[in-house]
Amino acid sequence: MAGELSHILVPTDGSEQALDAARVAGHLARGLDAKVTVVIVHAEDIVPALAWQDVMEVDEVRARLESDAREKALPDTVNALGKLSEQPECFQLWGHPGEKICQFAEESNVSLIVMGSHGRSGFKRLVLGSVSNMVVNHAPCAVTIVR
Repeated sequence: MAGELSHILVPTDGSEQALDAARVAGHLARGLDAKVTVVIVHAEDIVPALAWQDVMEVDEVRARLESDAREKALPDTVNALGKLSEQPECFQLWGHPGEKICQFAEESNVSLIVMGSHGRSGFKRLVLGSVSNMVVNHAPCAVTIVR
């Protein structure tokens, strides 16, 4: 079984739900001696709105989002994983979060995705969509949703 679950992907947005998922992923990784990769996907479609709101250039907004992730969300997620036999790799991607997570999992030969759920339901899910729902339905591997 350990050979089958050898690479765990932990998508994060720095939220408490994502950190809870990282804690579970860390526990699984220690038990399976699995490699862990952490990924944060910046939604490209929010950049213009943030640029307009903060009166900044689009490139400045992108750089700020990447810097914030490097300084807070990624290190917090790595810390939540706990001590692992191998330091996790961290990546920042741009695009639709659900699509990019699934694409990354396929290209990186991921065997398990462990991610948090924001618990959206009803109208909010219809309007905002659900990254976890997208991943569950389109991932090329097993997915564990932590609530």
